[in-house]
Amino acid sequence: MSGETESRPVREDGLVGVLCRPRAGGPAPGVLLLGGSEGGLHERDAQVLAGHGFTVLALAYFGMPGLPPGLIDIPLEYFVRALDLLAAEPGAGARFGILGGSRGGEAALLTAAHDQRVGAVVSVVGSGLVTQGIDYRRGALLDILGHPAVPWTWRGEPLPYLPYVIPDEMRDLVAHGRPVPLRLAFPPVPGDPAALERVSIPVERIRGAVLLISAGQDGMWPSAAYGQVAADRLTRSRHSFTFGHRVFSEAGHAIAGSPLPSPPSAAADGGTTSPGPGVTFEMGGTAAATRTARAGAWQATVGFLGEHLHN
Repeated sequence: MSGETESRPVREDGLVGVLCRPRAGGPAPGVLLLGGSEGGLHERDAQVLAGHGFTVLALAYFGMPGLPPGLIDIPLEYFVRALDLLAAEPGAGARFGILGGSRGGEAALLTAAHDQRVGAVVSVVGSGLVTQGIDYRRGALLDILGHPAVPWTWRGEPLPYLPYVIPDEMRDLVAHGRPVPLRLAFPPVPGDPAALERVSIPVERIRGAVLLISAGQDGMWPSAAYGQVAADRLTRSRHSFTFGHRVFSEAGHAIAGSPLPSPPSAAADGGTTSPGPGVTFEMGGTAAATRTARAGAWQATVGFLGEHLHN
């Protein structure tokens, strides 16, 4: 892939990222790439996606020098500025894609709902709900979960969010050093219509196509249920652009991103656990199902972005 793409670091207008594009030049639609609660940026995925004919900005929004230490008080205007940067790139076009994984999928839907230049958005194991922020300065997992934290702001105002819960089952797993399915901290979709409306992302405002991809055995959060909230809003609004919700029923959370190298590395093996703040997270699903689903999700993503941006 290095022979087909070129990259440059982005450190301007407060943005922290890497811009990757095809080396051959010419039209290459712009795509904003957002990672999840791990922070940092995903340059490898950006390079792979650029190899399919896109101008890709892998953007960090916390967890790197010059950025917030955690997912707290992140202004959506930060992502809008990233789209401004893509708009200035030759050949990137005027309608952009956003691809986000996990909490980045939440950010992708929020940004698309607030910026009409987005022509296609893909949320992989994301959420149609705004959920509580993550202040890693609090240290251990239970301290992080127990501390209220605003995740996103718009025009200086905090967006309402669904707060975490800490059930006894989670406390017991932490106390005994056992793997923790973080989804225990995420409450069910609110049954009260007013409460649901308060924390739902207004995805019906998106002026483009929407693809939601979820994992049926997601151990990190209920991506299928939270993603369905967005799908239901799009259905009720009779969204005039293409949309869909695909659920990989046997897969765990680790399906966001380009297919993993073969043989897989020990650090990224599509397995079922992942390190967390003082704990090990149970990601859900089986390694085989998750690995297969990851490849399928990536193929669907590339095809979707190509269909709706290459025109």
